Amino acid sequence: MQANAQASGATVPTDAAAPAAAATPSAKGLRNAAAAAAVQDKAKASGDTHGQTTTPTVPEVQAEVKPPSVGANEASSLLEVFTKGHFSGDFRTIYFSSHNAFYSPGLNQDTISYGGKLGFTTASLHGFSAGVSGFIQRGINHSDNPSKVDGYLGPNLLAMGEAYLQYEGHGFKIVGGNQQLDVPFASTYDWRMAPQLFQGVSARYGDSNNFVQAFKMFRFKSYISNSFTRRTTYNSNFDSYSSVGNEETNGFWGVGAGHKWALSPVTVSAQGWFQTYQDYAKLTYVEAQVIRSDGLIKPFVGVQGFRETGDGRELTGNVNSEVFGGQFGIKRNSLTLSFGYNRIVPHSDSYLNGALVTPYAHNVSSGPLFAQPFLNSTQDLGAGNAYAIDLNGAPMGHWFIGARYSFMDLKSSATVASLNQSEYLLYAIYNFTGKLKGLSIANFVALQSSPAKPKKFIQNRLTIEYAFGG
Repeated sequence: MQANAQASGATVPTDAAAPAAAATPSAKGLRNAAAAAAVQDKAKASGDTHGQTTTPTVPEVQAEVKPPSVGANEASSLLEVFTKGHFSGDFRTIYFSSHNAFYSPGLNQDTISYGGKLGFTTASLHGFSAGVSGFIQRGINHSDNPSKVDGYLGPNLLAMGEAYLQYEGHGFKIVGGNQQLDVPFASTYDWRMAPQLFQGVSARYGDSNNFVQAFKMFRFKSYISNSFTRRTTYNSNFDSYSSVGNEETNGFWGVGAGHKWALSPVTVSAQGWFQTYQDYAKLTYVEAQVIRSDGLIKPFVGVQGFRETGDGRELTGNVNSEVFGGQFGIKRNSLTLSFGYNRIVPHSDSYLNGALVTPYAHNVSSGPLFAQPFLNSTQDLGAGNAYAIDLNGAPMGHWFIGARYSFMDLKSSATVASLNQSEYLLYAIYNFTGKLKGLSIANFVALQSSPAKPKKFIQNRLTIEYAFGG
């Protein structure tokens, strides 16, 4: 984990909510919504991941993905498996500038690195295909003082990433090997040079709205690692303040399902998951959302609940976590305004006063929680009440801009004062077209303050990316 942050005894940065695209029957609305959808992935490159599970999807733009059929886009011979395959990848330059980094007075960091990904995916033969990728990260004029270098952008990396075999057909997608994953609190989170990846087997039936999924992952590769290991983000190589040390586990497994119902004049969607982080915790998570399906103004509301108990050796200690959440808002064209709330029930005898244990999102992401900051994770701050107000949209083609305010009234133990952290976030993303198609620029700036901390923490994150072959 960020050695420089931990050396100063500070909170480590993570990232939160992703702008979500909206839709409207009007021509301008469709253009702007399409632009919003196009740049949504670019938000992830700078750290914004939240929203896809908490902001209801509008069906006019994000049409349901039909299950692939056997024979679609298949090679007719073993040779064509390779000759019809394709390369893809990206080149990124990422710059982080921090003032009073992680609330440490006078600790300023300016870190710039470059790198990216190169991958190859074969064509499909009888539904089977394979893919490989590699990642590189190199620093530019980094300080010799480790405390002045951001811990995510600091390490030089050269690593094999994905290496998988998959079958896709009849509505099924089965993947084995080193792969990307997208499940609650354990996702690829592709906003650094080298994304988080997982080694194991996953199987999914259905589309993005109506699905059943099961998976078992044995190993994990973090942002700052060159290899897959049986460790997690709680281990000391990622978080030097962790009490877990170098303890290894057998990974994690889970099952989940989701469904969407068109019940005019509203659309209802729901999902549920059960996941076991072996030797850490067992997590149950459910969420439901309702959104108006027609008209220019589309109000929506969502609810969620989490229940977590210990598993096996309980490496982080006793686990007894109960979390509830609510969200409401409106959509107009590409504009989305949302209000989110989470109640983390305090349990003084549990990890961080009753917070969720998330071995693959600790100091990385707040996952699907409705209320979350940008520079740290809700579940890493303790128990109590969390609030967030978010406004985002695509006012012009190829632009996506947003702002968020969050307030974390959370206590890491029953005997300490509340953090009462306020965070102000502004971000903008521009996606080029024409001869510059594939090029994007994203900038996020956030300010955090807390009466429990001596200074305000300010961080700016700038990403310039060129992506190809996607």
